[in-house]
Amino acid sequence: ALIGVATALLSPVVYTSTTTFINSQTESPPASGLSGVASLVGINLGVYSGSEIPPTMYPQIGESVEFKRSLLKSSVDKEKQIKLETFLADYNQIKTPESIGNSKLFISEYEDKLFGLISDIISIRVNQKDAFVTISANMPESEYAANICINAREILQKTVINNRIKSAKQKLDYSEKQLKSKRIEFEEIQNKLAYFNDSNLNLVNSSVINERNKLEAEFEIINAVMIELSKQVEQRKLQVSEDTPVFSIIKEASMPVERSSPKRIQMILIFGFVGLIISVLYVLIKNSTKSVIKEIIS
Repeated sequence: ALIGVATALLSPVVYTSTTTFINSQTESPPASGLSGVASLVGINLGVYSGSEIPPTMYPQIGESVEFKRSLLKSSVDKEKQIKLETFLADYNQIKTPESIGNSKLFISEYEDKLFGLISDIISIRVNQKDAFVTISANMPESEYAANICINAREILQKTVINNRIKSAKQKLDYSEKQLKSKRIEFEEIQNKLAYFNDSNLNLVNSSVINERNKLEAEFEIINAVMIELSKQVEQRKLQVSEDTPVFSIIKEASMPVERSSPKRIQMILIFGFVGLIISVLYVLIKNSTKSVIKEIIS
């Protein structure tokens, strides 16, 4: 019991904050006997497009290097003055190296230690049946736990969104570059046509008319291309918006009032109970053990 009291008092305080959300655009298959049976055993047979990350893969995202590096750069306090990296290094007395590499492939010893701590801090769980995603954050400060939980959710959602709209975004960027290029050509031919008309106001010979017709035809072609590219850009903007996943937050992270651990009373009771069992066993086997030892010696 005394050991339990000492352990309970010396154990670090931990606060846990949780948030729960769901991808509102996750498609469900039509009702069928197979999906009905699968749902009874907790299996979700949801349909996902090739470019969409299913919720069951979210925990793997949480273990990725990109996710952990982004989380280390996030702030843990309301004033956004303390980065998670700085807090973890100071709290766990990890020496910060003079220079930190930015290689995507190479993980330094310093980063590896911080990544291990993040794995203990952040927990991502998925409800296989209903596709609910729950993120939990364990921190020694209530405010830090809530902020890290929110940051982890936002980074996870951003990763899913970027992956989902990657193809549509690339097509949109290409169309915008083409539109920008054609706009330059359009302005050039427009200025050239205006200058030609101003320079030949009083001339009506065949060469002037042919040159004007040539410039006007070129102007009409580029103008038609501009109109089509503008339509294409707007359509692809709509496609990006349509492909962007929408997340519904079921439970937002909040600052926990009570610590999640250590549960001091429970620890004292457990240690006391174990001590009681050991004491009873000692009393019961003490005399018989002595007699057995005496017989062996004699």
